[in-house]
Amino acid sequence: MHELFDKANDSLETRLVSDALINIYAAHVHSLLYPYNHPLVSDSLKNAFHGLRKAFRKKPQSQIRIETSEGKLMIDGKVLDDNVFVLGHFSSWLVSMNIKALSFARELTQRELIRFHKIISTKKLSVDEISKAITEKSIANIIVHPAESLAAYTGIPSPDYTSHNRLIKDYESTMFHIESGKAQSPFFMRSAKAVPHEEAANYGLSDDHERKMYQQESSEDLSSLSIDSHKEEGSFQEIAEGNLRAECVEALLEYNIPEDKLSIIMDIPPQEMAHLLNTMLFRSPGREMVERVTRTYFDKAREMYGENAVERCRTFLTGLRSDLRLTFLSSCASLFSTDNLLPNQELYIPPDSLQGTYNFSESLCASVIPSEKPEFVLCRTIEGSDFSFDFVVSGNAVIHDIELPGETAIMFDKSHMAHFQDKGTLDALSSSLRAASVDAGSNAAIIAECTEEAITDSSFYVLLEILESNSLDNDAYRKFEGRLAAVVELYTEKGDFEKVLEMFNSLKTQSLQGRCSDQASSMIRKIFSSDKLNTKIVYAVRQYGRKQRDSAFRLTIALRSYIVPYLLDALIEESDTSTRRFIMSLLISIRSDAVKYIAKRLRDISWYVSRNMLYLLRECRGRSYTSAVKEFLDHEVPLVRLEALKTLLSFQDPDADAHVIKFLRSDVFQLQKGAVRLTGAYRLKYAVPHLIRLLREKDIPGKRPHFKKGIVRALGRIGDSSAVGHLLDICRSTTGLNKDDFDKLTVEIFRTLQNYPASTVGPLIDYGMHSTNKDILAISKKLMKRYDMSAGKHR
Repeated sequence: MHELFDKANDSLETRLVSDALINIYAAHVHSLLYPYNHPLVSDSLKNAFHGLRKAFRKKPQSQIRIETSEGKLMIDGKVLDDNVFVLGHFSSWLVSMNIKALSFARELTQRELIRFHKIISTKKLSVDEISKAITEKSIANIIVHPAESLAAYTGIPSPDYTSHNRLIKDYESTMFHIESGKAQSPFFMRSAKAVPHEEAANYGLSDDHERKMYQQESSEDLSSLSIDSHKEEGSFQEIAEGNLRAECVEALLEYNIPEDKLSIIMDIPPQEMAHLLNTMLFRSPGREMVERVTRTYFDKAREMYGENAVERCRTFLTGLRSDLRLTFLSSCASLFSTDNLLPNQELYIPPDSLQGTYNFSESLCASVIPSEKPEFVLCRTIEGSDFSFDFVVSGNAVIHDIELPGETAIMFDKSHMAHFQDKGTLDALSSSLRAASVDAGSNAAIIAECTEEAITDSSFYVLLEILESNSLDNDAYRKFEGRLAAVVELYTEKGDFEKVLEMFNSLKTQSLQGRCSDQASSMIRKIFSSDKLNTKIVYAVRQYGRKQRDSAFRLTIALRSYIVPYLLDALIEESDTSTRRFIMSLLISIRSDAVKYIAKRLRDISWYVSRNMLYLLRECRGRSYTSAVKEFLDHEVPLVRLEALKTLLSFQDPDADAHVIKFLRSDVFQLQKGAVRLTGAYRLKYAVPHLIRLLREKDIPGKRPHFKKGIVRALGRIGDSSAVGHLLDICRSTTGLNKDDFDKLTVEIFRTLQNYPASTVGPLIDYGMHSTNKDILAISKKLMKRYDMSAGKHR
C-alpha cells in the first residue's frame, strides 16, 4: 500500500490518515460478525486512533477533513489514489449513510472514536439521527457533514457488489454487511502485487517508511539534546516542541529518564500531560509505572511551584480519563500527603446501568463500549432445519466460508444425519471416548515429559554434565564442538539467553581449570566468535531482549568483545527508538571492551550515527579518544557539535571551556540553546556573564520566550551570587518582552532563588513581597519564612 501512496507523491500525514481510515473500515467489517470487545474490532480501532494521533503530530492544522467526491476520498482537499480499493469502499460506506464529509479535531480521544464508530456501524440511522446520537454521546471532536444531493439513508451497495452474482464468490466477499438479504460492503483485499509486509501496513500495523524517517529525525540517544535537526525554526517550532515532549513522556513510561530531561517533563502543562497519558495508555498501567510518572512529574515540582503544585496536581487528575484517574489518585495523594486532591472527592463510579458491563481490567476499547446489542441480528438457521450455520442470507447457508444452497443445507439436519448412524455404533463410540479420556488423564504426566521442549532441555543438561565431568579426551572434545554449537544456536533462536549463558560459563570454567583447558578455550573462540551465531544472538536480543533484560545484559557482559561489532551494526540499522535505546544500554554495560569499536564508527557517513557514537564514547568513558572527539566540534550538523562538546565537558578537557563561550556567542540558535543547557548541567560559573548578556538581549523573531526561561534555569543551577543583582535589574525593567512573557520570566526567576546563597537574595525577596503577581508573592513569603527575614529589611 505504501508503494501506491509513494507513487502518488502523498505526504506522510496523508499516508497516516489513509491507514487510519483503512483500520476504521476494517473495524466496521469485523463488527458485523464479532462483538466490539473482540480483538479484531478493538485492535483496528486502536490502530486507527494511533494513526490519526501521529498525523496530527506531523501537521500544524487543527483538524483533518475526510470528504467523498465521485466515489473517491479526499483528505484536506487532496484526492487519494483510487488503486487502494479499501478507500473506495470506505467512500461508498459514507455515501450510503448520506455523509458528505467527516472532520476530526486535534483533541480527538480514543473513547470518542469508538463511540462514533459504534453509532455508524451497528445501527441504521439517517444523517440527522447520527448527528443527534453524536451530541448525546458527548462526541465533541468529530463533525459529520451531510450531503445535500442525497436522500436519506438508502443502503447503497459497495462499488464492486454489482459484479457479484452470488453472495460468496471469493473469500473476500464473505464478510458482507447483511441487511434485508442484501450485501453492502465487501471486505477489502490485498493487492495482487503486494507483499506480506505491505499488507501489514494496510492494517496500520507497520509503517517502515515512517520509522526510517524517524530514525534520522528523532532522538538517537539518551541525552538531553534530543531536538529535531531537520525541522526549521519559526512556524514549525511549536510542533517540534510538542514532539519532544511526547517523546519524553513515551520514554518515561518505559524507564526512569535521565536528570537532564526532567526539566522537559516538568515544563509540560498539567492538562497537556493528562492528554498525553490518555492517548498513550490504552489500558490501566502497573503500579511501578504510575509511581515513576508521579514521582518524576510532581516530586521536584513541589519545591518549584510551592503551594501551586497541589493545584497543578488537581488539574492533572481532572484531565485524566476516569479509569486512569483512579490509578493515579492514590499515588498523588501519597506524594502530597493529602486526600483532598479532587473537588468534593468525586471519584468516578460507573452508573448502575453500566457497572455490569464495564471491566476496567481489560483494554480501553473493551471498557468504553456499552453492552447493548446492535439492532440487526444475523440469521443462522434455515427454515425446517435445526442446524446452526455461520450465517444465512437469501436462503443460502454459509459455514466455514463455504456457501451451501438451501437443498444442500437441509442435509445437516439432525433427522437426516440419523439415517447414517447406527445406534449400536454410536454407543460403542461413546464408550471408546470415555475410556480414552480416562487413559489420557493417567498418561498426561508421561506425555508432558515427552514434549519436544522437555527432551531438548534434558539433552542440554546431559551435555553440560558430560562437559563438566573431565572425562573427555582431546579427540572427544573436538567431536563435541559441533553438538555444543548446534545447541547454543537452538536456544539463541528461541531467545533463551539463560541457557546460552550457562553453556558459555561452563566452557569458561573448563578453560580456566579443566583438564582440557586449551581445547575449551579454542571451543569458546570458534563457537562464540562465529559470524552466524553472533548475528543470531543480536537478532534475538532485538526481539526478546527487553522482556528478558537481566539475562540479556549478563550474556552481553560475558561475550564482551565477541558481540560488540554486531551490536553496533544493529544499532545503525534499527528503526525503533526503544530498541535503539536498549542496544545502547547493552553497549554501555561493556564499557572498555566496546570503546575501540565505537571509535572506528565515529566518522560514519550518517551524522546521527556519529552523534550516537559520541554519546556511547562518553558513557563508556573513552577518554583516550579525546583528540578524535575534538574533530567534531566543527561538524556541519549542530547536534553533532553539541554532542562532541558535551563529551569533552564530561572528560573535563580544558579546551571545552572556549567552545562553550564560542557556542554561546554563535549566530546559530540551536548551538546557543544547547550551550545554555550545558552550562546549567555542568554548573559552569565562567559562563555566567555570557548568560546574563543573552538574558538582556532584546527578543528577536525565531527565539521563543522559553529560551530565556532556559537561561534563568541554567543560572539557577549554577547558583552564582554575581547573577542576583542582574536578575533584580531585569525584574525592575520590562524592556524587550511583552507583559505576559515578562511575567512568566519573572516567576521563573523567583522559582530559582532557592539555589542562590541566602545572603544575596534579600533584595529580590523584598521586591517580590510588593509584587502584584500572586505566584511571585507566594514564593517570596515562603522564602522569607525559610530564611527568617523581615519585610523591607533589604530595600
